[in-house]
Amino acid sequence: MSTLVITELLSQPGRGDDVANLLLDILGESLEHEGCEEVRILRDQGDPDHVAGLTQWTEAHHYTDYLAWRTTHGFTATFEAMLTRPLVIHYYDEIYRGQGNAARTARR
Repeated sequence: MSTLVITELLSQPGRGDDVANLLLDILGESLEHEGCEEVRILRDQGDPDHVAGLTQWTEAHHYTDYLAWRTTHGFTATFEAMLTRPLVIHYYDEIYRGQGNAARTARR
């Protein structure tokens, strides 16, 4: 079963674009990391300085390996210099996934 990981990045006021752009810049390497299945970059509609990554990994240890690799290469420190607090990371198992009416109708 895949692991979903939500990583929250709460940037310093006005630094949301910087955080989002850095995530987008390193996206290619992230997608190529062992065990990475999917990456989504999200931004809070009410707070542009609140950015999150929603990623899917074949196993949880692939994300922790990825994060260790990013930390070794200095990217974690680069992010944390722009944040008001350390990364907030949550690991989830998917219990259910379904498409609503709007998604089903759009495919016709």
